[in-house]
Amino acid sequence: MKELLEKATHFRKEFGDLYGVIDLNSLLDKIADKMRQYVNCRESAIFLYNAKREELYFETATGNRQDELKKIVLKKREGVVGWVAEEEKRLIINDCAKDPRFTSRIDRETDFKTTSILAVPVLMNKKLLGVLEAINKIDGKFSEEDAELLEYIASVVAIPLQNAMLFKKATEETKEKDLFIELAKTISQAFSLQEVFDYLKKIICDLLDATEINVLVESQGKVHHLITSETASSHQPGPEETVINRQQVVFPLKTPRKRLGLLEIKVGESIPDGMISMIRGLSVFAAISIEKFEMYTQMIEKEKIEKELQIARGIQQSFLLHEKVEIKGLDVAYINIPSSEVGGDYYDIVKLDENDTIFTLNDISGHGIPASLLMSIFRTNFIYRIKKERSILNTLAHLNNLIAETTEVNLYVTSFTCRYDSRKRLLRYINAGHNFPFLFRGGKAIELKESSLTVGMFPGVTYLTAQLELKKKDVLILYTDGLVEAENAEGEQFSYDRLKEFFKANKHLGADEIKERLIEELKCFVGRKVFEDDVTFIIIKILK
Repeated sequence: MKELLEKATHFRKEFGDLYGVIDLNSLLDKIADKMRQYVNCRESAIFLYNAKREELYFETATGNRQDELKKIVLKKREGVVGWVAEEEKRLIINDCAKDPRFTSRIDRETDFKTTSILAVPVLMNKKLLGVLEAINKIDGKFSEEDAELLEYIASVVAIPLQNAMLFKKATEETKEKDLFIELAKTISQAFSLQEVFDYLKKIICDLLDATEINVLVESQGKVHHLITSETASSHQPGPEETVINRQQVVFPLKTPRKRLGLLEIKVGESIPDGMISMIRGLSVFAAISIEKFEMYTQMIEKEKIEKELQIARGIQQSFLLHEKVEIKGLDVAYINIPSSEVGGDYYDIVKLDENDTIFTLNDISGHGIPASLLMSIFRTNFIYRIKKERSILNTLAHLNNLIAETTEVNLYVTSFTCRYDSRKRLLRYINAGHNFPFLFRGGKAIELKESSLTVGMFPGVTYLTAQLELKKKDVLILYTDGLVEAENAEGEQFSYDRLKEFFKANKHLGADEIKERLIEELKCFVGRKVFEDDVTFIIIKILK
């Protein structure tokens, strides 16, 4: 995983070079070279998708068979590439001879032997652009990490690939190719919209005696006045409005994906008829450039948020116990399996002395940075108060007032906190709106149903303390809702009933073995390794 992150980070640093390549063939050649470099394969190929014909074709390929490969066209659903295009999912095949999805037609036509393939779709806003294909892994087999890295590469190159495809289409559809190619290069290399607008202004002024040039960028809610006349009109045409007359043209700025604003040009004399198609072409390039900068800004912001979430995730994980805690008379196991988001599950075990131990399991409302911050506040104050006062009642009362008086009403904590006295085998506990723990004794599953309000919703809450005498071989499980509410592909939850049946069948085992079997059973049930919510639980087994 560390090596994967390092490769992804390194590739991200090279991303700017790809963004500056506007010629489609040059861009595809660079992407293909980087695929071979990063995924460590002998060959790489890029198929582009023609949505009207539902066909995939080679625009570029590496190796000695480029000419032959560029003649090959695959239908959607044909071969590995067609399967990936249809399903829009990645595919690893490490023995092509045994996989029915592999078609040997390409090998026959190119006199090549394909042994292994890794293919991923390139998507932009759920629209298929093409398929990246790594062929014949060097030294071993394609792995899941290779697939994740190639998917990351596909997500990064989607924007420059779409731009290059649009630029190619625009230049093919206009007579003024040389001018537009030069404009495309300038736009692709620009570091700001202002640079684009400055060059746009220069081209227009070279062609026309413009008295006004205005560019409306809808996302900014702003009109950029490239040239303003003293008699400028206050009327702004709507973004869908097209105006063409002797002294004014207005074209909407649109790409196939969205509407972005408008370009307005006014002249003192009249606009030659031959210039209309030129201005229309300029509006296409202006729209593409605006969309490019908007998507780039969004990507940077998304990566910034992801980085902040990674930091929050790391801080959150540092709060949790990871090493075995030995407690007199108990066999204890615990785990937190974080979801893809930053959640708010917090558990802890605090040994007050040789005989008294505090167990706490908490679920912070929400996800992301707010949940992470509230967990930090809760955990810091909990540890300080419980060690100072040695009272679960006073500690939760203090935390309740602190959170209720200093945070928003939608931030609160459900908590099950207990104190175990090993001399008396006595468990004193407070359930503050949390899932009911289960005590398994003999063949029975006993729910600890006594409950109070959650922590932090209202100040001045009085918490109820309950107690229970434990017996040898009792098994107690504390858990957050991520365990029982984990869903499979059909939307069915793991549920309390499955949890009870599992413990009835496995309570004779040691705590660590119970933990491992429960994790495996849960993963098998949901059918994946990553959960949508944090899964956290503590298993306490009474030995003597």
